[in-house]
Amino acid sequence: MGSAFLEIFAVGPIATVFLTLIVAPLVAAWVLERWAEARPGRDAVIESLAWFPVPLLALVVFLISASQVQTVTVSLPVLPQVAGVFVGFLVLALIAGLALTRALDLPARSGRALVFSLGTRNSFVMLPLALALPQEWRLAIVVIVFQSLVELLGVLVYLKAVPRLLPDR
Repeated sequence: MGSAFLEIFAVGPIATVFLTLIVAPLVAAWVLERWAEARPGRDAVIESLAWFPVPLLALVVFLISASQVQTVTVSLPVLPQVAGVFVGFLVLALIAGLALTRALDLPARSGRALVFSLGTRNSFVMLPLALALPQEWRLAIVVIVFQSLVELLGVLVYLKAVPRLLPDR
């Protein structure tokens, strides 16, 4: 992989991306949680913001996808191969979650949370790091965004299937 591989670990771009797009939002979330805990009634602000990640995630997926149209076009032959891996992961996560729920005799709500936790990954945590990679590694962006799109569609299936598979007792 040569020197291009070593460029991935260049401290400047990766550190900047890591600090601004991963550490800063985590710190902001922590500060917001402490603020909400400080006085009664502030938790209503947190609850009113709870729906926000879904449209923001959709917007990010759209913007990143739009910015990578050329890379996506070149990568089209690879996408069905990786789609199979991502769908397979969703199916295995569902099976594992159901098995663990039954083996541990978890309540339906806990089992559902387990299935969703197993089936969804935080690939967008890796996206900023992929965006900082050299040009030769742009396919990583496509794979991360595509994985997120497959995952979002999988979550829609999970929303219908999981409550049926783990009904309230």
